[in-house]
Amino acid sequence: MRNDFAVIIPTHGRHDRVFTIDSLKKSGYTGNFYLLCDDEDKQLDKYKAKYGDKVIVFSKDEYIGKFDKMDNFGNKACVVYARNAMWDIAKKIGLKYFAVADDDYVAFQKRITKDGGYYGKMIKNNLDDVFNSYIDFLITSKVDTVCFAQGGDYIGGKDNSKVANGFKVSRKMMNLYFFDVDKPIEFKGTINEDLTSSVTEGRTGRIILTSLMNSIDQKETQAQAGGLTEIYLELGTYVKSFYSVIAAPSCVKVALMGNNQARIHHQVTWKNAVPKIIREC
Repeated sequence: MRNDFAVIIPTHGRHDRVFTIDSLKKSGYTGNFYLLCDDEDKQLDKYKAKYGDKVIVFSKDEYIGKFDKMDNFGNKACVVYARNAMWDIAKKIGLKYFAVADDDYVAFQKRITKDGGYYGKMIKNNLDDVFNSYIDFLITSKVDTVCFAQGGDYIGGKDNSKVANGFKVSRKMMNLYFFDVDKPIEFKGTINEDLTSSVTEGRTGRIILTSLMNSIDQKETQAQAGGLTEIYLELGTYVKSFYSVIAAPSCVKVALMGNNQARIHHQVTWKNAVPKIIREC
């Protein structure tokens, strides 16, 4: 794995449950990784005892006012501080490129087609090659980021327009982002910052892509202590979704998701989320 690249894993309150590290190793990743912790984490000493110099500590207070939280709640128990600190951290440790992973990934997958369905098959032994291909694409295409997909991107199987007739790309960033240190992106909003920033950055012409050829598998959202679970439970999915609605009402709305146990969630009309070239008649 190239030595100017590393995986950065923001984590909080989960010193004994950073599943992503084992998942990286099981898939053959040999490169560097770092845990990005904030100085308000009560488990910071435990992180340092377990991971040593792999732990990088930053101060949330240093980033107050440097990005738009989009509220006045005063709640700092969110990952958006770490998201915006990543470029400074990456430059400080001498990186040119980096990937950002959540701490709860249980598998890195390639997607395969079988009997009209789309399945995730664990990547074994060659995750370095996969990551290098994403970095090469980042360099040659000059996009601002390219990301892995997640399980929900494949709902509907062969009837899903994103995967019908070959795997396509989506104009969003949700999981395992690959970045160039010289092309920072501002993450906005206390929560739902990934979706909100996808649309706010995308509508200014930034090229943000998710490739559906690869995906991550992760622990169930809001099922573990630590991380963002507490703030999600406190604010709920209605408030969570409205950060994106406020940021981009032309393409994001609140809707019910699911059939049997429907819940309020954001719904994005992606064709309205990015600039278009309109042909004169």
